[in-house]
Amino acid sequence: MLNEQSARLKEVNITGKIPPVVQKGDTTEMSANAYKTNPDANAEDLVTKMPGITVQDGKVQAQGEDVQKVLVDGKEFFGDDANAVLKNLPAEVIDKIQVFDKRSDQSELTGFDDGNTTKTINIVTKPQFRDGVFGKAFGGYGYEDKWKSGLNLNFFKDKKRISVLASSNNINEQNFSSDDLLGVMSGGQSRSASGGRSSGGRGGRPGGQSNDAGNFLVDQKSGITTTHSLGINYVNQWKNIDVTGSYFLNYTDNHSTSDLFRQYITGQEAEPSYREYKENNSTNINHRFNTRLEWKMNPSNTLIFQPRISLQQNNGTSTLSGQNSQLLTPLSNTSTKYTSELNGFTISAPLNYRHAFEQKGRTISLSLTPGYNENTGKNTLNSLTEFYMDTLSEDSINQLSNLDVNGMTLSSNLVYTEPLGQKSQLMFSYGTNLNKSESDKETFNLSPSDDNYRAFDTSLSNSFNSRYLAQSLGASYRYQKDKWNLTAGLSYQYAQLEGQQLFPAPFELSKTFTSILPAARFQYKFTPKKNLRINYRSTNNAPSVNQLQNVINNSNPLQLSTGNPDLKQDWQNGVTLRYSSANAERSTSFFALLSGTYTQDYIVNNTFIAARDTQLTQGITLAAGSQLSRPVNLDGYFSMRSFNNYSFPLARLKSNLSINAGGAYTRTPGIVNDRLNYSNSYNAGLGLTLSSNISEKVDFTISSNTTYNNISNTLQSSLNSNYYNQNTRFKIQVMPWKGLVLQSDVSHQFNSGLSKSFNQNYVLWNAAMGYKFLKNKAAEFRLTIFDILKQNNSITRNTTETYYEDVRTNVLQQYVMLSFSYNIRYYKAPKP
Repeated sequence: MLNEQSARLKEVNITGKIPPVVQKGDTTEMSANAYKTNPDANAEDLVTKMPGITVQDGKVQAQGEDVQKVLVDGKEFFGDDANAVLKNLPAEVIDKIQVFDKRSDQSELTGFDDGNTTKTINIVTKPQFRDGVFGKAFGGYGYEDKWKSGLNLNFFKDKKRISVLASSNNINEQNFSSDDLLGVMSGGQSRSASGGRSSGGRGGRPGGQSNDAGNFLVDQKSGITTTHSLGINYVNQWKNIDVTGSYFLNYTDNHSTSDLFRQYITGQEAEPSYREYKENNSTNINHRFNTRLEWKMNPSNTLIFQPRISLQQNNGTSTLSGQNSQLLTPLSNTSTKYTSELNGFTISAPLNYRHAFEQKGRTISLSLTPGYNENTGKNTLNSLTEFYMDTLSEDSINQLSNLDVNGMTLSSNLVYTEPLGQKSQLMFSYGTNLNKSESDKETFNLSPSDDNYRAFDTSLSNSFNSRYLAQSLGASYRYQKDKWNLTAGLSYQYAQLEGQQLFPAPFELSKTFTSILPAARFQYKFTPKKNLRINYRSTNNAPSVNQLQNVINNSNPLQLSTGNPDLKQDWQNGVTLRYSSANAERSTSFFALLSGTYTQDYIVNNTFIAARDTQLTQGITLAAGSQLSRPVNLDGYFSMRSFNNYSFPLARLKSNLSINAGGAYTRTPGIVNDRLNYSNSYNAGLGLTLSSNISEKVDFTISSNTTYNNISNTLQSSLNSNYYNQNTRFKIQVMPWKGLVLQSDVSHQFNSGLSKSFNQNYVLWNAAMGYKFLKNKAAEFRLTIFDILKQNNSITRNTTETYYEDVRTNVLQQYVMLSFSYNIRYYKAPKP
């Protein structure tokens, strides 16, 4: 007979290791619990510890691409403003971070990828934080009248979420999206067709007098900005309608100064150069409204409606002093004062509808996007230009220009999908794209008799209308197996470009373009943790009304520009390869990106640099050494870039190491003084990030990014150059005793190979000491010192097919601030 006996066993603890990275198909998912941060960390502090995610010049990048959208639990949060989410959402509420390429609404409805993707981060919150109130209130004041204050409050209750943000400061802390630049760009001086590529910092195109976009996209390295902002975000579900909406108000007051040196590439033995000093003061007010309604009428019908409105007012004043030289000999110089008052308005209302038939895979969908934009205002220019080469000694300008630019857009796409069995499917599509623009510029010179702007200047006035209509008909085939799928398609596009100049000399243009546009996408899943994606796409881009409008912009008399009504659309072909791999057992991840683009009829600049004072039209003289740029179409543009990231844990250091390596090559054609030039730009970079995973009381990050750059051109090889930049940063926060908090942030910036007197080697050191108190350490007093060594600096290199330039701008310098903050945390226990 067996006797029953019982015994008490010792307690057994089962510890599971949280895999930091998991690859789920196209989505890279990272667990927030695998990355320890300090108690006050925000979402940005958390995600920048994760592999492949960095912040460059205030922009969040993931897997080598700019993050354009951040979702919270799959829902939009403040429209497309990634910074508004990451800077204001506490890290403690985050469960997972998902990085993926979000397809367009119509692609998601049909299941066919149309190639229109957006790099997206989705923040998955922890269940216990989805019902409560959390946020932060703060304020501070410091030496030399430096101040900041703000509030962010989040009200979460199941599917209903309301967030309120408010901020006011004069220390360059801002939240922006591209919509904030609406009115800024409308009065732009630069008509560059190809743009410049910068490194070492952010810069606009400083050759002009406009309210440059760079004056508003600033961080602590670009000018001094006072900001007041208010934001409200709403998320809810009304029965079978998912609703998100946001309103954002930004007011900025920016003061920037810049020192620029530009070296031209003309093929002459003695190349001309240009030196400029500029001071700019600008104010910008922007209102943004975004709404998204997704109505799931029934299992067969879905409707998505996304109205968006942006209003902007921009006022600015710039003063500029520029000089053209050759072998240190002055050729001409100018002094100008430029003022502008601009207003902008943009509205769009994308609508997507899908119907699914009873037959699985058979669908029909319609995408319709109407839009309207309007930019109006005026500017004044007062300048004096001196000539040293010819008999004309000087030229003065005192003029007023009225600007009126408006446009209407309407795009549509009708898609039908038909299954061809269990593994394949066909798609037929018909799309249209209509773009109508009207641009009027009236310029008046000051009348000496009555001191009013009455003398109409026909040489600087223009009225131009354009209409671009493209229609495409396409078919695609998709085949899918367990491990791989392939989509291949072809579309035929017929486009008409019409232009009508009403003034000063009436003429009309009409052009037609036909294109065969192939596309292909291939995906192979080696394992559930490893996948390869290859995308190929060809597209057309039509010239803008500004590029077509044949009127001289003389905002800077030494840097003139004009449009070209003979432009035609380009043809771009791009290939992108992405490989993702994650090993949960070893806690490692690897990502590789390789992309290339070749463009025919690329829109670039045809630049004339005057060897002597040259009369262009009645009343307009191009001084010796000055330039007149005009956009033209050229073949031969090519670019290629790669980005690779490998991340793994260092167990002994209780930290994670992330290694980035990549490079890029760009070849840009251009014409300088009727001679063809190819500008070649190469760069190779290596980045290392070591982030702590010790505890919440010890949080540090060490990072270093090194880039080697080579610039060469076919027109003047003697101007080929190499330059090198490196940025190393060490950030640490420790809590050694009770509520004491110590924080330090040290950045070392090193550049070499730039223009004389522009090389920089400086250390930016910030430090803070705080004390936390009250229940749950919710309150804190903190003393912060910014730029302890008084070395903060900013230098940018820009390169084009015509020149390279280095720009030094003013920066925020040393201040001391005492601040108080209070964390608001109230959560209800989740339902079982």
